[in-house]
Amino acid sequence: MNYDIAVVGSINMDVVAKCGKYPEYGETTFANSVDMLPGGKGSNQAVSAARLGKRTCFIGAVGKDSAGDQLINSFRDKNVDVTHLIRKEKFGTGTFVAIIDHSGENTMVGSKGANEALTAQDIERAFDAIEAKILLIQMETSTVSILTAMKIAKQKGMFVILDPAPADGIVPEAFQYADLTLPNAQETERITGIKVIDEESAQHAAQKIKTLGVPNVIVKMGSQGCLVYQNGQSTLVDSLKVKALDTVGAGDCYAGAIASALVDSDDLVAAAKFATVAAGIKVSRTGGQNAIPTLQEVENYRIANRQ
Repeated sequence: MNYDIAVVGSINMDVVAKCGKYPEYGETTFANSVDMLPGGKGSNQAVSAARLGKRTCFIGAVGKDSAGDQLINSFRDKNVDVTHLIRKEKFGTGTFVAIIDHSGENTMVGSKGANEALTAQDIERAFDAIEAKILLIQMETSTVSILTAMKIAKQKGMFVILDPAPADGIVPEAFQYADLTLPNAQETERITGIKVIDEESAQHAAQKIKTLGVPNVIVKMGSQGCLVYQNGQSTLVDSLKVKALDTVGAGDCYAGAIASALVDSDDLVAAAKFATVAAGIKVSRTGGQNAIPTLQEVENYRIANRQ
């Protein structure tokens, strides 16, 4: 089957607790609300790409449990192809708990579950059955699944976008198979040892990442925007000025939007501007994956604000 974007990655059930103040160590506090929402970096990125109008398939794993059933149905509702989503007998669906405070910042902890059980054979079977222009991948599944997917994608001539997240899951070998990587400030420091505090430090870090074998780098700097580095040149793209209500999944929305834009054009700066708007809209809302904007919403915002 042919797709615009194939996403290999994690899919989780997220338990999201919103509270006025983040609890101190050892403290018990009451939440304003607790919701169970579809999540996982791969899942969020696939939904982002699909909501932005691209033919998207997801390659990953859930358990044979009620959470897995719910996540598969959610994907179908959001037009993500689940033909290559695998059910694992001996592993539960990945589950994470997120605490969001009044500022919209989040802290998460959880278990990978079936995500960690994704094998090289699972990946090979899926890639034998698909063709896609872009592979979008993160580092929240098993190491062997990440490397196998990236190697096969390169052999098939796909453009490989690596979101090196979470920072604890970074696999250095993966960078040599990526055409573009999208680290945030924390991930950039983990990869390079350079603390990103401004445009200059972001550029130095991007140059160092390029030596790992990645020709194109976008360093995400939060409220300072992002630095696009390609062909030895860097361009700073400003952030969107919005009131952040919920930052969960913002980076995933950004990655899905980057991939979506690059399906139609190889203009990386334009793609970064498009993704900045999409992620900015996302953080200004609550509601998990339902808060990810559609293509029409992004275009309407850009027209209204001359973005």
